[in-house]
Amino acid sequence: MAIQVRSPHFESVSVSNLSYGILKIYIWTGDKNTVPPSFEYSIKKSATTPTTGNPRVTFEVAELIRDYLDTEFDGDYIGQGVWVRFELNGYNVSNISIIDYAYTIDAFDGYEYFEEVFTPSPLMITNRKLFVLKDNTLKIPIYTATSPTVRYYVNGQLSNTVTYLSSNESDEQIEYISILNNDKITVTNSSGVETINTDILEECKYEPKKVTFVNKFGTLQDMYFFKKSVEKMNVKKESYKSNILNSSNGYSSSNHVYRDFNVVGKESITLSSGFLSEEYNEVFKQMMLSEKVWVTNVVNSVEQVLPINVKTSNITYKTSLNDKLVEYTFDFDNSFNVINDIR
Repeated sequence: MAIQVRSPHFESVSVSNLSYGILKIYIWTGDKNTVPPSFEYSIKKSATTPTTGNPRVTFEVAELIRDYLDTEFDGDYIGQGVWVRFELNGYNVSNISIIDYAYTIDAFDGYEYFEEVFTPSPLMITNRKLFVLKDNTLKIPIYTATSPTVRYYVNGQLSNTVTYLSSNESDEQIEYISILNNDKITVTNSSGVETINTDILEECKYEPKKVTFVNKFGTLQDMYFFKKSVEKMNVKKESYKSNILNSSNGYSSSNHVYRDFNVVGKESITLSSGFLSEEYNEVFKQMMLSEKVWVTNVVNSVEQVLPINVKTSNITYKTSLNDKLVEYTFDFDNSFNVINDIR
């Protein structure tokens, strides 16, 4: 599986008589086999000698790789990982290489939990229950390296089967499959079968809002907020007292004595999720931990994707046992000002 670079990643070697190590890191997109002619980083580090065992040299490299990952979203769902090649050589005091290894792996802008025991899966989302709008497409990211087979079901009947082959292209490591009026999909690879069940909502009193965020796997994940939304605007400004006297010591009563300047307006929106299953506790957790979030609005029948920031900073997880119904309300700020001030 790929490495997730919002969590640490270590490369190390250990051998008798080890004095120091040199790690070269290559980072690129495109064909896995087309390694760039020059490395991005070359790091030298002295070995440390533990109380027992051989000397060891260790490099933590996640932050270096993350500089080359900046997930974008404009309505198109595209895999946005990078290839990383590590070449690590360990040397003795005579500058002779005594141990080495090299390998290439893909990397995404995701993370692992502190207490987590990692379990590989072709599905790059955590929840196995989805709430979707009828006749609206919802995207699900899958990892293609294990050549998974996706089966789509409508009204309990198999409607389509697609197998995704592994690829050497960086933007094909993640494929976004489409859920449209499917009540179930299964994803099968050599490790077994994963099943996602869906609740298809046909009518909504309020206009649903689709929120997309970068989840813990470093992939784009969609979810709908089905209930009431409230939009607000906050304005900040400065002011000064102006001298409106003319040369005759008169003035016009229509002139501003107190004048505003540096007026900046910023809009926000409050969204309510509607009643969901407990599995969405994890979805909301990842949304709040995400550094990139977007909302999709429909303007004149055209979808418009806008960046937003999660303003809500705390959450109390709800369960059907304690709370009967699982529903959340979140506050978001637009990630831009009302007046276009991009220069």
